Amino acid sequence: MGDSALRESLAVSLVVALASGGLAVLLAWLWVLRHALVHNGCPPVDWLVICGHSLNSAQPSSEYRSRLACAEVLAVKHLQMQLFLTGGGTPSEAVVGRDWLVQRGRVESTRLALETSSRDTFENLRQVRTLLPACDSLAILSSRYHLGRLRLYASQLSLQAALVPAESAWYPTPRNLAVSLREAAFVCWFVTGRLWARLARRQRLLSMMR
Repeated sequence: MGDSALRESLAVSLVVALASGGLAVLLAWLWVLRHALVHNGCPPVDWLVICGHSLNSAQPSSEYRSRLACAEVLAVKHLQMQLFLTGGGTPSEAVVGRDWLVQRGRVESTRLALETSSRDTFENLRQVRTLLPACDSLAILSSRYHLGRLRLYASQLSLQAALVPAESAWYPTPRNLAVSLREAAFVCWFVTGRLWARLARRQRLLSMMR
């Protein structure tokens, strides 16, 4: 983490987590679990944004395939809906996701748009806000454990979007609990970092959240 503003916000988050006896992380975890459990279905929208995921040997990971397969089903059901794939890298997650969908042959390539420069979830959504028409309706598709953080980021960026889970349900498996706890750490970092930036008037950090 090379940016001093991010290092500062992380340090503040760690202090808050320790000073609260872990309560801050617990509250963030409850936020993550609440969103993992309650969201379901996809309303008819103009654009379905698919969050990327790390690749395995330049191929979609199993988690990314789950997101793409769900998007494919929704695209077949809602023929007016266009898909917007996000994620950078070399090769980019968005390009790999597009190729996976096109190879399966159920979604026309003309319905697929890409964003290939972002490096994380917040940048994904910032690019969505920049590249998609503001008047169009949006939904964002990702794994259930990811939806709580997406809700925070979308709100911060003033993005009006429905959240769509890639899985039919969330189960408290060891892996799901572990990744949801990791998400809680990100949520805690973001919320405390934002509060610190406002209270301490850290303009660089605030600018990174716009």
